[in-house]
Amino acid sequence: MSLGYAEKLSYIEDVGEVGMKEHFDPPRVLHQKIERLGMMLRKSKHLVVFTGAGISTSCGIPDFRGPKGIWTLQRDGKALPQASLPFHRAMPGMTHMALVELEKAGILKFVISQNVDGLHLRSGIPREKLSELHGNSFMETCPSCGAE
Repeated sequence: MSLGYAEKLSYIEDVGEVGMKEHFDPPRVLHQKIERLGMMLRKSKHLVVFTGAGISTSCGIPDFRGPKGIWTLQRDGKALPQASLPFHRAMPGMTHMALVELEKAGILKFVISQNVDGLHLRSGIPREKLSELHGNSFMETCPSCGAE
């Protein structure tokens, strides 16, 4: 994994439920949910999105609680997952780009992310509309003046 990220994580005894089976809706149900979500988005006035590791799995970055997630494998005593490419070569996925389009349309007001992969910024989400709760592995801040 990029930057030895997974190896640098501290072991956590209780990470909650891990290794849950992924659920896939049949196409008809998925279409109904997409239509309903679209209607809710069109009606929204202050859309804020909170993202985590799942948004970046399609970009080749492992998650934490999924069937092959970092904490799932750690709990089972297995080797940590390897990213299919380093963070700096990962490209924003369709979900990242959909959020950019919602922001450009004035619907999405803010993104809160637990991810450190920098993909929201690289996708085009403006810095002033993004909070990266755990930081960004590509950003450093001067401890004296606070400049990035």
